[in-house]
Amino acid sequence: MLLEVKNIRKSYPISNGIFTKGKQEVLKDISFSIEEGECVGIIGESGSGKSTLGRLILGLEKADYGEIKFLEKKECKFFRKKISVVFQDYTSSVNPRFRVLAIISEPLRQTKLSKQQRYEKVVTLLEKVGLNEDFIYRFPHELSGGQLQRVCIARAIATNPKFLLLDEAVSSLDISVQVQVLDLLKKLKEKEGLSYLFITHDLLTVTYLCDKVLFFKEGKIIEKIDKITELKKVQNEYSKALLKVYQ
Repeated sequence: MLLEVKNIRKSYPISNGIFTKGKQEVLKDISFSIEEGECVGIIGESGSGKSTLGRLILGLEKADYGEIKFLEKKECKFFRKKISVVFQDYTSSVNPRFRVLAIISEPLRQTKLSKQQRYEKVVTLLEKVGLNEDFIYRFPHELSGGQLQRVCIARAIATNPKFLLLDEAVSSLDISVQVQVLDLLKKLKEKEGLSYLFITHDLLTVTYLCDKVLFFKEGKIIEKIDKITELKKVQNEYSKALLKVYQ
């Protein structure tokens, strides 16, 4: 088992000015698992708790109840060495004053690689995401949205993680560019042996990339599909409604 999420609950205080009025539970007894080499999609509308779950998995927040294990371990430091993330907003995910070389090599600064070795590693990473050495000294504003998201993916795989959390990672891109980036993610999954948790509100991208699907609504998993080929067999009315939109 690569990732195991078990009975996770998370609440936030409801505030009215300076006063707090109880709590709102945004994740309600969430449990699922991801095997090595698997891509699991989480689909649901905005505010359903998808991104909150992502923050808990990354160790950016703590759950009120339940546990998250990665390779049978619960230590946050261990998580961070093996897990990486690609966010929706690629522009705010990078420093606009940094060149591509500095952006991608940022996580490599904690390694024992020399400056030349880091440069060579960045060139290799650029090639893996379909870019070449010509991009290495460009600034973010000199790149298209698709190119910049590829740079973010290159940075995410720089430390050879086993698992990528993709939080609406293609949602801000044009449809044609989405397909290109999804193709890239598919290839990386196969070549690098990666596993993904793909968080989105777009069912089409889920069917393109994922092996399994979890339907989220109001902080709950309301339906699980263990094989993407069985997607049309959903039973829940909310899942059926989502499916109809994309048929």
